[in-house]
Amino acid sequence: MLILSSVYLAVFLESASQARADRGAARSALVQLLGELREDQADFQRIIGFQDGLDRHYANLSRWLEDPSAYPADSVATALTQVTTENPTLFARRASWNTMISAGQLADLEAPALVLQLGQLYETIYDRIDYNSSFYDEELGATLRSTTAIRWNTLETRPLTSDLEEIERLASRLEMVHVTWNVWYRDLLIDYEGAVSDAIGAVEAYLSS
Repeated sequence: MLILSSVYLAVFLESASQARADRGAARSALVQLLGELREDQADFQRIIGFQDGLDRHYANLSRWLEDPSAYPADSVATALTQVTTENPTLFARRASWNTMISAGQLADLEAPALVLQLGQLYETIYDRIDYNSSFYDEELGATLRSTTAIRWNTLETRPLTSDLEEIERLASRLEMVHVTWNVWYRDLLIDYEGAVSDAIGAVEAYLSS
């Protein structure tokens, strides 16, 4: 009986030790995830600010293209360069989240509410942002491929063609990108930035407990 009890005790202690090790590994992974969330938060703020700047460029282009005979060439060139070549979109980091899932570490946290909150962020909110980021990039690319109004070889001195119909089509396409993507996408990021901040706070609270 004493030998049997000793065996059970050894198994119990080994199991408890493994459980502690698993929780420790999960916490370490969560620390890595927290670092990625903070980087994502910084990206949200940077890209929202950049899209604010593009909003002003789109508005200026709309005004200038209404009268192609009197547009300021240097300002149009600068605005076109900004909206066509400097359009950052957000693709959040997922390495730590995916690693925790594949390693089965979410259960080791023993924090179902936190896991549910993180799952909502990574599997719903981030998926939606990724989808719209890709679509935004594609729409801008399609706009550039469809126009012959921009004279890339003389952009700084004569950025637009003399074909008024092409300029009108360019203005229409840029207005579409402006309203349906630039402004809407910026507002989408603003709406979801709070979810990232909330997740950071929840992870920090868990790690400090």
